[in-house]
Amino acid sequence: MNDAGFSNQRIALLSGLVLVGLLGIALPWILAPSGAMTLNAYDLAEWTSLHPAQQGTSPPLMTPLMLRLQPLILSVLLGAIAPAGRMKAAAALMILALAIAQLPPFEFLYDVNNLNYRQQFFLAGVSLLASSILLLFKARPVSALASFALPPIGIATAIYGQSLASQLYHHFELDAAPGAGLWILILSYIGMIAVEVAALQRKRRLRSSS
Repeated sequence: MNDAGFSNQRIALLSGLVLVGLLGIALPWILAPSGAMTLNAYDLAEWTSLHPAQQGTSPPLMTPLMLRLQPLILSVLLGAIAPAGRMKAAAALMILALAIAQLPPFEFLYDVNNLNYRQQFFLAGVSLLASSILLLFKARPVSALASFALPPIGIATAIYGQSLASQLYHHFELDAAPGAGLWILILSYIGMIAVEVAALQRKRRLRSSS
């Protein structure tokens, strides 16, 4: 396979894995005996933000932060890997949609001191800004660094966030087990790491043979 074909295959695989990761965010992250308490990452972040103990963590709202980092990470990865052409336009629309989905409700306009709303607004802004910069300006070293560094960060923050949320469940004497959404997201991150390692090994082989 020539370099162009391998690059296209890499981009297709990474893009597909980003979509799988987004599916993981939408599926349950915690399984509870009560269906109402079986929550995906977004709803779990919102539920944990209501716990009074989260106001005293450092930084505040640590558990929601770990959970809400996942769409930001996937959005930035999308900006880092999307090529020119139609896929770039599709990536731009998805990045915009993800940023909008991360915004707090309209009540934020009347309650700007609300830490939960401020966290959501900040993460949505960072998601849109960082992803757009990578998408539009394509600084290769920065994009390469993002595609290598963000999946491991995603795995660590996802596991940590889910474990913190499980502890809050146990405080209310609720049984909680990791849901399929968490594992799907983690597997998508692992897949991204595998794709990037394979790409790096290919580059090294080409350099050694030249």
